[in-house]
Amino acid sequence: MSYEFPPTFTTLDFVGIGALFVFVLSVLVLAEVLRRKEKVSGSSTRKIIHLSVGNVAILFPFVFSSVWIALIGPFFFIFFTYFTCPGSPIKKFRLKGVEEGHTYGTVFYALSLTALTAIFFRPSPTDQFNVIFLGSFMPLVWGDGISAVVGSKYGNDKPYTIFGGTKTLLGSWAAAFATFGAVTISCLILQQSLVVSIYIGLFTGFITAIIEAITPKGFDNIAVPAVNAGGLFLLYKIFHNDISELNSFLSLNAIIAGLCVGLFLAVFGIIFKALTWDGAIAGFYLGVIILGLGSWTWGSMYIAFFLLGTLFTFIGRSKKKTISQEFEKGETARDSIQAMVNSLVPAILSFLIVLIRNPILTVMAAGALAVSLADTLGTELGALSRFKPRLSIKPWIRVERGTPGAISTAGVLASVLGAVIIAGIGIGVGQIDNYIVLPSSIWLFIIPVIVGGVVGAYIDSISACTIQKMNKCSVCGKITERKVHCNKITEYHSGKKWMRNDLVNLFSIVIGSCFALVAYLIGTLI
Repeated sequence: MSYEFPPTFTTLDFVGIGALFVFVLSVLVLAEVLRRKEKVSGSSTRKIIHLSVGNVAILFPFVFSSVWIALIGPFFFIFFTYFTCPGSPIKKFRLKGVEEGHTYGTVFYALSLTALTAIFFRPSPTDQFNVIFLGSFMPLVWGDGISAVVGSKYGNDKPYTIFGGTKTLLGSWAAAFATFGAVTISCLILQQSLVVSIYIGLFTGFITAIIEAITPKGFDNIAVPAVNAGGLFLLYKIFHNDISELNSFLSLNAIIAGLCVGLFLAVFGIIFKALTWDGAIAGFYLGVIILGLGSWTWGSMYIAFFLLGTLFTFIGRSKKKTISQEFEKGETARDSIQAMVNSLVPAILSFLIVLIRNPILTVMAAGALAVSLADTLGTELGALSRFKPRLSIKPWIRVERGTPGAISTAGVLASVLGAVIIAGIGIGVGQIDNYIVLPSSIWLFIIPVIVGGVVGAYIDSISACTIQKMNKCSVCGKITERKVHCNKITEYHSGKKWMRNDLVNLFSIVIGSCFALVAYLIGTLI
């Protein structure tokens, strides 16, 4: 590459710069005309600009011979977008085509492209820094763009507000799939292998879904590319400046199996109303990660948790109705937040197992899934007990069914059973799975996983009656997780106001996974 200044222009550079300006300005003019004639809405014109303009970055490595030349277009559009955005100091310059949305969203878009070009662009399609360049910018082009389209059209039934911006769960996971597709294709264009391209696509899609969901309105145009760039650069350094080395650590068959199984679980969840649409999409994506990267051992444990958890949720449903109505999510199908909570730890560890072939990660992932199944079985089967439960922090005190933090003998035994099932499936499948690395002794897997699962499930019960936010019904006086009870908005009663049920579940899963790790390390020393 060349950092010489002034740069030496080639004929292709002139053609590229000219084509860039003509294309971008043509899109802006078209969007403005359509908006002023009221052919499309302001939000639609922004999406047209967002999805079309950014794709020119794919041509950069094939056209420009210098970083300085490649910077001409993005740098110019920082000023152009500033004077034409809704916050422009010159009102006459403001474009109606970009008037809906964050005041400086288009400026942030141009700033991100400029920064990524300056830091990561290289004038060669085979230079792996371009994987970071496009792998960081395509999530902004397609992930963020498709998120807005899908979220606004199909996700309005479950919007939420964060830092002043309105988001939807369906939109966030649409961003994951759009990013996955765009980045995978970009990596293939940059001559990366199929499995490496898929891994990077899954990696950036996972990051984009999370960042897009929690970033204030407009600032995702900076946060999404910045976090993805940081993650990909770290990956680049881990493999000593050669991302292609990932190829030897990945299995195309496992990834294909992950796609098939993930799709099956999503369809199963929708048909049996165990998952909402956003929950099914999230479960599909996370299933591909866990099975595709963790292979059949991790995938089998994940499948067992999902199928058994769903089955026992339906068992005795009518008898559990009065109790489940007190839970925050009640009898509703599980959404993407719950899918994320139960899958976040094993999904993160799935990305790491490709880089670090160590049995510790498998034990931790199994411990996390053991907590999820143990907690589910403990709750669902414990609710069917004929005897009054006891309070988890004061087991000598009996309480009413549905009391936060209540446990029963049947529930505790069910939790142990859930942990045992995960441990048994993990060690059983692991014996015939050549891809995964297991501890030298089966007991160094089984015991830590059971310990982690049971401890995590019990921590969940303790947290429910100590730190989880609880409300009180002003009509019947019942303590509940619900925001509305007896058709009245409930009042805050106890716990941390920000500690909702999903956070408690995630907290217990992390603790259980860590206990599995500690038990494993102790076992290696004995």
